[in-house]
Amino acid sequence: MVKRTLPPLKTLRAFEAAARHANFTAAADELSITHSAVSQQIRLLEEFLDGPLFAREARGVVLLPHAREYFLEVQTCLDRISAATQTVKSPHAPRILRVCTTPSLAMKWLIPRLADFQDWEPRVDVQLSTVNSRFIEQADAANDVLIMRWPLQRAEQTCVRFLDDFLVPVASPRFIKKQGVRKPADCLGLPLLQVSGCMDDWPHWFGLTGLEVPPQLPGPVFDHHFLSAQAAMNDLGIALAPWCLVEDDIQSGRLQLPFDQPRLTGAGLYALFKTENPVAATARRFVDWLGTQKGGQT
Repeated sequence: MVKRTLPPLKTLRAFEAAARHANFTAAADELSITHSAVSQQIRLLEEFLDGPLFAREARGVVLLPHAREYFLEVQTCLDRISAATQTVKSPHAPRILRVCTTPSLAMKWLIPRLADFQDWEPRVDVQLSTVNSRFIEQADAANDVLIMRWPLQRAEQTCVRFLDDFLVPVASPRFIKKQGVRKPADCLGLPLLQVSGCMDDWPHWFGLTGLEVPPQLPGPVFDHHFLSAQAAMNDLGIALAPWCLVEDDIQSGRLQLPFDQPRLTGAGLYALFKTENPVAATARRFVDWLGTQKGGQT
């Protein structure tokens, strides 16, 4: 039998909390111990590992580069111990599934559908958190499922494309009626709401129509599709938005499709989920459920 090399559990709890908060005082508050006790536990762990883990700064602490991976592993292991303990202690209690995605996908796509999942899996409580799309690849390792608009590979995790998506032109019913938008050519000369980082979307869409693309597209630029869709709802122009973000707004009448074609193939939606933790089977069922949510894409 291989002898395990394990530091005291108290030192790992203090390290994980301090690294997550980047602050010893916040870690002490969470663990209901003193600041000096956290410092002592960190010092004991650093002595056990024969090296420092943090760089001390005026407003807190920062993990040293070599300690970042150690923190992620410790955090994952503590989460596994917590989940396994809860299962044994309360076998009939609801199982917690930690899901993380971007604010726009959470608000415009996932939350409106979560009641259906609760009917599907009434003994699973989804704890939803959000993170800016620029940082979702660095999302907290404690999450069981990440939902994003591109594939991502990680050890002991599986990435699944669960939803095809496409971009469609949308505007408010008032704007469409006022401007007389009935065919793609009617878009020329009107404000076209664009998204930074996706400035080729409108030219590609016009390419599908066979129309010549103007050298300079009129209209403001936003930093997210969600904002451009909101601007379209407020009569500022025509947005080219992912179907998954505007489907409910179209069904409610807040937005309207001036014409159904052409559609520009989008990135789709992906789910990255853990396959080696106590809730792996639950995460798999959640991702299977995600794949059933294809409504409206006709």
